[in-house]
Amino acid sequence: MKESVSVAAAARMKAKLKRRWPLTEAVICVKKSQKAKLEKLSELLSSQLNVESFRVVEIENQSGLELVAEMQKLGLPAKPIVDLERKKIGPKAKQHMSSLVSSFSATAPEEIVRNLLKDGTHTFVVGETKIILDKDDFAVSFDAKDGYAYAQRDSFVVFISTKRNREMMARGLVKDLARRLQTLRKERGYNPTDVLQTASILELDSESLEMVKEKSDELAFLVRVRRVDFEGIGTNYKDDDIDGQKIRISVE
Repeated sequence: MKESVSVAAAARMKAKLKRRWPLTEAVICVKKSQKAKLEKLSELLSSQLNVESFRVVEIENQSGLELVAEMQKLGLPAKPIVDLERKKIGPKAKQHMSSLVSSFSATAPEEIVRNLLKDGTHTFVVGETKIILDKDDFAVSFDAKDGYAYAQRDSFVVFISTKRNREMMARGLVKDLARRLQTLRKERGYNPTDVLQTASILELDSESLEMVKEKSDELAFLVRVRRVDFEGIGTNYKDDDIDGQKIRISVE
């Protein structure tokens, strides 16, 4: 589970999605026999991934055309990436190499993969010449489809949805801030049942500030304060950090 969460975090970094931003979906690819083990921790895993839903799939292949074919069969959000093995195709292309490369560039990777899986070859027509290439003449890998990002480490592959749901992001941010302010209340010895005057939050980025302001009543309820301040009327601020963003908070 820790490895799955770590790979998912790498996918978030690639897509520049902060960990506190809830996402709609994650797909975790693991080796055979690991799915059942991981699903036993589904509730904790969902929380650690910070996603609305996730699914675990088992894959047998680790790379190449076979992996891409398996991902397509499983309906994963992956698209094929195909390159020519230039050293291998030289004897077949001969003087037509430049034209072959142009024809290859104009051909959709999905078409090449489809033909390789069906016939084991793909044929390029260059003028009046047919150049037949087989599986070994291509390097096949994958990338995430639009709307997704992925990361891979050893036998783990994790896809995450990258579509940002503003409402989910706002809820996640409010929950995170509430937890930090509640901890600060406890550190300062306030009775948990007391309704305090003000919770103050400074130095949020403009997007986060806008979202929190929209849910300031909800945040005030969670922290048990009469109002939430963003202008700096508080005193005795504590430095804190949210996903690398330095903020200051106070409750009194």
